[in-house]
Amino acid sequence: MIVDASVILSAFFPDEDQAQAQGLIRDHVMGRVELIAPTLLLYELTNAVVQARRRGRISDEQAKHVLLSFEGLKITLRPVNWQQILPLALRFDRSAYDAAYLALAEKTGQALITGDRRLYNAVHEHLDWVQWLGDYTQI
Repeated sequence: MIVDASVILSAFFPDEDQAQAQGLIRDHVMGRVELIAPTLLLYELTNAVVQARRRGRISDEQAKHVLLSFEGLKITLRPVNWQQILPLALRFDRSAYDAAYLALAEKTGQALITGDRRLYNAVHEHLDWVQWLGDYTQI
């Protein structure tokens, strides 16, 4: 299953879908689901942690803890090229970042799970393999 940054961030930071995000992470850790993401995930997650630190939401130690915990999840990171990203970004009027997740899901034939409401709303009627995090039930 392809996972985007919104899901990982929901698992670490309070969010209305935190229970579902943590359940998905548990399923991954227990080997019931394999989580895969574009290499972009590391940068998006790191940037979100940096922003949370700048806003005083977390300490330096908490920032390091989130990133170390993410590393420990051993989510498979795969590259995606622009030839796969560009058509999806243009078709759905999404950022290249959002389209990278879509492209990896399309390329691998796996579902993408997201907690990004704007992304989900923009594509779910056209791409039935895009799932809403709030609908996830632990295996």
